Amino acid sequence: MKKNKKRTIAKVLLRYMEKEYTIEEDFGYGYPEESASFMFEEGNYSCDCNLSTFIQQQCDRAFPTLDCGEEIEIVDIEIIQKEGGSE
Repeated sequence: MKKNKKRTIAKVLLRYMEKEYTIEEDFGYGYPEESASFMFEEGNYSCDCNLSTFIQQQCDRAFPTLDCGEEIEIVDIEIIQKEGGSE
């Protein structure tokens, strides 16, 4: 059985208080693109508590830890398939 040799990566542009942040989340090999989009549009990653953690880890360690409440705007989501080995 041939394994999918492409990793699904979400590149997400976020805005909070007029400042923009770009984060990436690697969902691994063979993860469906629509599922990666869903995670940020309606799933667990769409909540400010999780988005603020992504910003802290990838962009700005001093970013405040936010509660749920739609303060962070998701400006754009780009899902890419990156070539790689198999897992």
